[in-house]
Amino acid sequence: MDILLYNPLSRNGKNEKFINKVIQHLRKQGNAVVSYNILAIDDVDAFASGCNPEDRIIIVGGDGTINHLANRIYDLDIKQDIFMYQAGTGNDFIRSLKTKDKVVPIKRFIRRLPSVSFQDKSRHFLNGTGAGLDGYIGHLVNTSRFKKSKINYFRHAFEGFAKFKPIGAEITVNGMTWREEKLWFASVMHGAYYGGGMMIAPKAHRNSKELYLVVVKKVPKWILMLIFPSIYFGGHVIFKKWIQFYKSTEIIVKFDKPTYLQVDGDVEYPVDMITAKSYE
Repeated sequence: MDILLYNPLSRNGKNEKFINKVIQHLRKQGNAVVSYNILAIDDVDAFASGCNPEDRIIIVGGDGTINHLANRIYDLDIKQDIFMYQAGTGNDFIRSLKTKDKVVPIKRFIRRLPSVSFQDKSRHFLNGTGAGLDGYIGHLVNTSRFKKSKINYFRHAFEGFAKFKPIGAEITVNGMTWREEKLWFASVMHGAYYGGGMMIAPKAHRNSKELYLVVVKKVPKWILMLIFPSIYFGGHVIFKKWIQFYKSTEIIVKFDKPTYLQVDGDVEYPVDMITAKSYE
């Protein structure tokens, strides 16, 4: 049996016609299908224990939906295989897997995830986490009166450029510590993409244990606005004067003042220090 879990707060999850279309597509493959609102499941362990081990759990939703599920089941022994139903082009997690399959197996990826700790909290992340301008743009997008989309992200990115001021920070990578006085943002990546298709860390690969730190610093605001579109195809890597990349299994960033943090698009504030670690 296929057990379809949808997030009614996600763009596809709130579309009843789309959910019915997914159900019909699965049934045409000869599978019995039942659907559940993932937000209504209080005890994931008990829910999974009530299903047959051979059932398929299929998720409909975006990166945020998978992130929340992964954090809820990370230490649980889920017997069923877990899949994601691929729909649209906005999912950075699926994009990094480079598959055209509609039903994509994801269990092995969400059982080995890096984590980020901040303000006495800890979260696993699928794609990446970033603080500074990165987090502030996420805040603008999440509180926008417009629907989430690439165009909306692009719009609020330029709003963020106009309003955000670089901050000082102390960065520790591979045991070496240094200061940046005018840091725009520091993003730690497990996959290559975030923000609905931006290839912020072209060499990052989720099969690797090493995380990629992307540091954007000292760049004049008008130049940053010109560089920004090139991130979608990884062209920003040539601007080495202002954009630098580091690899490590543990990354620490301490900010001079509280700033915004995004974790797979979910935003936290205020945050004055982050510690990102690879999976163990």
